[in-house]
Amino acid sequence: MRLTTHCLERLPRISFMEPSVALGTTVTRACFYQTLGRLKLCWPPKLFGDRAFLLCAGAGPLTWIIMAWAVTVHSMSFGQIWSLGFASVVIWYPFWEELLFRGLLQGELIERGWIRPWVCGLSGSNILVSLLFTVSHLWSHTPIWAVLVFVPSLAFGYLRDRFGSTVPSILMHMWYNGGYFFFIGSSQPSTLSDIQ
Repeated sequence: MRLTTHCLERLPRISFMEPSVALGTTVTRACFYQTLGRLKLCWPPKLFGDRAFLLCAGAGPLTWIIMAWAVTVHSMSFGQIWSLGFASVVIWYPFWEELLFRGLLQGELIERGWIRPWVCGLSGSNILVSLLFTVSHLWSHTPIWAVLVFVPSLAFGYLRDRFGSTVPSILMHMWYNGGYFFFIGSSQPSTLSDIQ
């Protein structure tokens, strides 16, 4: 993300020894709103009434069934579902991943003209970012699980293109992760500590 040097130069120098420094200057607010604008963090009108959004939400359970069929899984315990780790993979990971992949990377590609449809109405920016998103999941997933991330990623990117906002893709990513971890749990084999 590129913040203009004008904004960075005019940010107040903050010293922890000087409590009188005001953080809420108009320049910092302008930079904050500029950053939100670049990340496309704006609520689109009529989001929950949009057919494409509802179709993607309905495809979530189908995706979980396909994933559970493709790889042997075991479900999570009740204690794991109400843990901070579960909240992280359902709320924080989707939020930050969408800001990085759909907000920054896909946004930059859109600005460079990659918005035109390539395949089945999907933009080049969406396809490229979805490939990068899939590759980024190789560090924490088996190769087949990483490949299975590709199709939902295309749906997230499509919503980003359709609404011009990352909010729908963030919400959908949270929905998909919530169902994935709630219903499927983990592709890792059970251990003795999981049973006890």
